[in-house]
Parts: sequence; C-alpha cells; structure tokens
Amino acid sequence: MTLSLRPLRVYGAAAAIVLSLMSTPAWSQETGGNGGFTKVGGVAGFTYIPGFTFDGVTFDGETGYKEIGGNELEFLPRLDKQDLIRLMMGYHFRQGSLEVSYDHSEHNGTFADIPMTVKFRAVNVDGRFMFLTRTRVQPHLLVGGSFPWMTIKDSSVLNEQLGDARWRGYGLNAEPGVTVFPHRQFGIGVGYLYRWIWFDRVTGVSDRLFYLKPKFRETSGSVVLSGTVIF
Repeated sequence: MTLSLRPLRVYGAAAAIVLSLMSTPAWSQETGGNGGFTKVGGVAGFTYIPGFTFDGVTFDGETGYKEIGGNELEFLPRLDKQDLIRLMMGYHFRQGSLEVSYDHSEHNGTFADIPMTVKFRAVNVDGRFMFLTRTRVQPHLLVGGSFPWMTIKDSSVLNEQLGDARWRGYGLNAEPGVTVFPHRQFGIGVGYLYRWIWFDRVTGVSDRLFYLKPKFRETSGSVVLSGTVIF
C-alpha cells in the first residue's frame, strides 16, 4: 500500500502543475492581455444625472440682455431641476478612455413668474483616466470640454414680436468617481460631475447673432450614475 500511494502523490503534484500552467493564460485572457483588468476597445455608455440645473447666478429669473442701439430683448429664466441623460461613445485604453458624449435635458423656467420652456443640449469631448487598472474597482477622473446650447421658448422680444432665444457657449467638465467592473467588458460607475459653462452668443426673434457684453458663466454640480460596455 505504501508503494501504491507514491504514484498518486506524483500524479497529484503533476496535476497541480498542469492546473497552474492552465490558470495563467486563463487569467491573462480575463484581464485582456494588456496588463489591466478591462478589455481594450471601443466603448459605449449611458449616464443618468438626477436633478441637473444651473446655480442660477445669471439664469436667476430677473436678468436680461438688451440690444445695444436697438430694441431686442432676451430674458434669462430660473431653471428647475430635471434629470439629464448622456449618451457616450469612444475608445477605451488600459488606463482610461477618450469619450464623445451628448447631453439632453428639458426644464421648466420662470422669469418674473412667467413660465418658460427650456431645452438644454451639449456635446462633450472628455478624457477619463483610470487608476488601479489591474482590479475590478477602479477610481476615475474625467476632464474635458463642452459645447452647450439652450433654447428658451418665447423669451425673446422685439417690439410686438415674440420668439425663441437660442444661447450658445463653451464649458469645462470635471468628474471624480469610481467604476466597478463585474466583467472585463462591463462597468458601473458613480461620480460627482462639476461643470463650468460660459455663454457668449445668442440668437433671438430677429434671427440675428448677438455677442454678449459681458458674457456670463453658470456652474452646476450633480451626482452621476453610469454604465459602460467595452466591445
């Protein structure tokens, strides 16, 4: 019986070695073979931003612009909080991703107790930098630029005419947060998005483009929830 046990020990050791060799390529495949946990490739995502609005420094429901040497007026309502949806596409590298996204939200506004409907849109170009990339839980920092525009219904007045005002500008985005990857191709993230937006142009009821003097800045801060798929 002693002799019969020795071959079993040898086979057991050999099996352990074989399993160890097999586990190495399996782990490499799971981590994408790029030194990190996630796959490298194209990425698409969806972000939900609850309660988005501006801080209301200029969009305060009491401020307006008047044409220099003319009679056209543009009014700035105060916006309520509404959910914002962001759709994103880009490319994911081992230590981050380059993302192009589109924002969409619709708000109710008031100027001197007069209701107004507001549509906010923006195109963003951001870089997302990932940390602890060998793990499933990866802190991230997003920074980038934004190109926003807003349409405010019936907020432009010229003599007896009433029409929509279309505001345009540029902005900056910053978001610290963390992304959890249950799978190397799927991530769930939470963060805090802070953005600075400068508005410098408006087109009103006359369809003429005006440059604002002075231009003004709005800021916003919101918790964000996101999901991403790497393909």
